[in-house]
Amino acid sequence: MKRRPFIYLLLLFANLFGASVARAAPELLVDRGTFNFGTVAQGKKVQHSFAIKNNGDAPLQIKKLDASCGCTAAKPSASLVAPGKSAEIEVTFDSASFSGKVAKTVTLTSNAGKTPVYTFTLEGTVLEQLQVTPRQVSLGAVGSSTPTLGKVSITNNGNATVKLLNVSVTSSSLQIKATIRKGELRPGETGSIEISVLAKPEAKILSGYLHITTSHPQKKEITVPVYASIPK
Repeated sequence: MKRRPFIYLLLLFANLFGASVARAAPELLVDRGTFNFGTVAQGKKVQHSFAIKNNGDAPLQIKKLDASCGCTAAKPSASLVAPGKSAEIEVTFDSASFSGKVAKTVTLTSNAGKTPVYTFTLEGTVLEQLQVTPRQVSLGAVGSSTPTLGKVSITNNGNATVKLLNVSVTSSSLQIKATIRKGELRPGETGSIEISVLAKPEAKILSGYLHITTSHPQKKEITVPVYASIPK
């Protein structure tokens, strides 16, 4: 009979110890999971560090980081984060192949109890180094006797002067004459290429391409489709 209180105390201690062990777990806390980098010129690399913290009572292990595409790389400042400590997820996005609005994600997988998987987002707008307007020329009805006129504008959004060197034409159904009106573009300047178009006799489908050669190291040639229709 005298041993029962001791056994009860032992069982109580074991239950309390087991409960405390069960509660011990890492907890992922993210300061801000989305970063908007605003507007950047095409080709620029965007770098940002997302802050994380282990708010739990056991070490937080970062098992892997998966980027949404090859244009984005990510690495942690530490793969194991002690309770109460912080770390950073360093993300780099290469905008060379993109234009317009973009959103890239990095998914973190860890041993966190409540949120073992978390996705970070990097978003913003990529401005083309050489911005073409319009991207394709639609002329409407084009005859074979009176030329139809059109224009393509090119804006230099980069930091160095760019030259429009030449314009060649590919078309089996259209006669296209292209003239460069402003061939040297300083940063921020806009040039234009004017076109005069005639339909070739007996052509059924009217289309072609402008091939614009430039001095830009990353945009040596720009191709602009040209479309037209046969007058009724």
